[in-house]
Amino acid sequence: MAKPVAARGFARDRVVDAALELFAQRGIRGTSIQMIAARLGVTKASVYYQFQSKDDIVLAVAKPLIDDIRHIQRVAAMLPSHQARRDVALSGLIDLAIRHRQVANVIYGDPCMRQLMNNRPALRETIDGFTGLLFGPESTETEVVAMTLLTAGIYGCTADVRLDGISDDALRAKLQEVVRRFASTV
Repeated sequence: MAKPVAARGFARDRVVDAALELFAQRGIRGTSIQMIAARLGVTKASVYYQFQSKDDIVLAVAKPLIDDIRHIQRVAAMLPSHQARRDVALSGLIDLAIRHRQVANVIYGDPCMRQLMNNRPALRETIDGFTGLLFGPESTETEVVAMTLLTAGIYGCTADVRLDGISDDALRAKLQEVVRRFASTV
């Protein structure tokens, strides 16, 4: 008899949660399938039953973030000007970085994630499309540096332990205010 879908879904969620905790502690490269299995108190085979590879686990951890990025792109695509699309992208980035604080900070800038993105054309296309919203069709080097600084700062604020006491709503408001000020100078 086949395993019920709900049970497998729950097991997959447990693997993703354990992987996320370990990725946060050790990075993606520093986390093995064996470590994930040990964290769950199961065998490696049990983890492989849920996911074919560690890359698949990384993608499952990143999926909520990627889904949000795709949503932001769909919304921005309906807007008439580059500035309006950039504003939606920045606002959406703030929302997703706050909503997925732990995931965003584990995934953002991790060399393994960058390599995985480069090996998956659909994922690379999503990230490039989002980057295009921020940079625009003919950005200067200064604009690219400014947007890179701004996006890194958004992720940095959601990861900074000094800001842990700020509610998500308050942090969102403060980030949007700073982004508005900063983006108007670029």
